Order: sequence, then C-alpha cells, then structure tokens
Amino acid sequence: MSSTDRQTNPYGTAVSRRRFLRKAAWGGAALGVAGLGGLGFVARASEKPGGTGAVAENTAPEDRAGASRENSGEQASEKERQKIGEYRTDYRYSDNPARKYNLRLSAQAVDGTVLEPGQVFSMNDHVEPLDYKSAKVFAEGGETVADGGGLCQSTSTIYMAAQYAGLEIVERNPHYTTLPYIRPGFDATVWFGYGGTEELDMKLKNNTDSEVELREYVTDDGFLVAEIWGQPTGKKVKMRSEQDFRDLDRGIKWSTYKTVKEDGEVLRSGLLHEDLYSFPPPTEGGSYNEVRAGGW
Repeated sequence: MSSTDRQTNPYGTAVSRRRFLRKAAWGGAALGVAGLGGLGFVARASEKPGGTGAVAENTAPEDRAGASRENSGEQASEKERQKIGEYRTDYRYSDNPARKYNLRLSAQAVDGTVLEPGQVFSMNDHVEPLDYKSAKVFAEGGETVADGGGLCQSTSTIYMAAQYAGLEIVERNPHYTTLPYIRPGFDATVWFGYGGTEELDMKLKNNTDSEVELREYVTDDGFLVAEIWGQPTGKKVKMRSEQDFRDLDRGIKWSTYKTVKEDGEVLRSGLLHEDLYSFPPPTEGGSYNEVRAGGW
C-alpha cells in the first residue's frame, strides 16, 4: 500500500516521505503524501535563492488579548461579516519562546486575508517569505530544533477552521507523524520544496458567493485561534476521526469523516481521507487528547 523514499533537506539530513492512496468520499481515490520528516521543518527565506526575509527577527509580533475581533469595529465591512467557522489549538505543550514567536509571525501573515468568491488561498504564498526563529520540531525519530518550528500548527489550525466554515480544500498534506496539539486526521503540513524536494502546500478556496476573511491570532491564555468570517451559508459541518490500526510494521492509520448539513438535511456524509502516520517520537508533552483543541 505504501512505499518510502528518502531525500535530503537543506540541513543535510534525510527526509522520509511515505506515499499511499487516500480513499476520498469527496472525489475518488487520490495519491497523498504522509508528510515530511518534521514539524514545520522549513528554512529561512534568506537561505533560499531569491528569499526576502521580509520580517526581521527582532520585530516581535504581538499577542491578542484572548478575544476575537468580533466587537472591535475596526472596519465597516467587518460589521457585515459573521463568524462562520473557528478552530483553536493549544500551544502550551511547548514553552519555547521561539516557537511562540513563529506562531505569532505566521498567524499575522494570514490574519486579515480577504478572499473574493472563487479565490484560492495558498499558505505557502503567505508564510514562506518570513524570517523564522529556530524552535522545537519533530524530526528524524525525536525532538530537535529547526527554523520555522510552529509553522505547521498555524497551518493545521486555519485548515480546520476552513473545514468547519465549509470552504473547499484544494490541497492538504498530513504530517509524517501524529502531533501533540491536534487530533490525527485534522492536521495539515507545509514544505517549501528546498533541496529538490517536492513542495507541499495547504490551499483553500472561497466557494461562497461573498467575500470571506481569514483571521488567526495567538491569545494570552495559551491558544492559537483561527476564524473564518463571511456571510452565513446555512450549512453545518461536523468532523471526526478514528484510529483504524496501530502497528509497528505498518504505522498508525487514521480515517477522517465529514458531515455537511443544510437546514437539518444531510447534503453529504462519509469518509474524507485516510492518513498513515509513523510512530511519534518521545515527548515531554501529553498526547493529542490531553490538550485543549476544538472548533465549530
């Protein structure tokens, strides 16, 4: 069902990629990539030819005061929009200041993005030029540090907010292993394609008839929050994932299911995708179901 190939990333270490067929009730079988050998394992923009390093390291992004901008009245157009999807993940499993910095930096790059009807959002387009700090990642069978640690948490959080908002997911790639801050099957990774490796992106499409705004921010009580604002569509989304098997030889397989209702009527329900993960490295934090995460 799967094969593994090894490639080399810009740091000179081998990157493992596991390929497999993901059955999809939303469009047939598709070839998926079970992530790369790291979590937010990216290089600084200055290390890639033509990189801009647009944000200086000593420019500290600001936290939000634990609340959304629902009542801020920053712009007249915001008053016309309503929150149509939200997801939050807990960043407290790691007390690394650099990782929190990267979370804030990447969240700010997404925050305030407005998509016209039919427009596609690319996570890589927004976060690749940034100048990240070195922070904790999961790579090569254990915990280590690399520039961009935390970036994939920002990606996973906005991805799940888009799912709950009913937006179309154009591209999503799972991680190499399960993660402590999000349920397996709900994650999404990015990779900028350095060293001749394949680029992995997270892309979503505004499939509504009006503008939508993406918001993402770090709160002072330990959450990374992503919100989708727009005009209500009348649709309600439920997401769930289940572990199918956990085997030392085959890995860990999870199936993710999605149900969409409109005015109480089920429009579609079934298997969204299947992900095959490698076993996670030992970590000081808890497992995914011991952290605070959730959405609607």
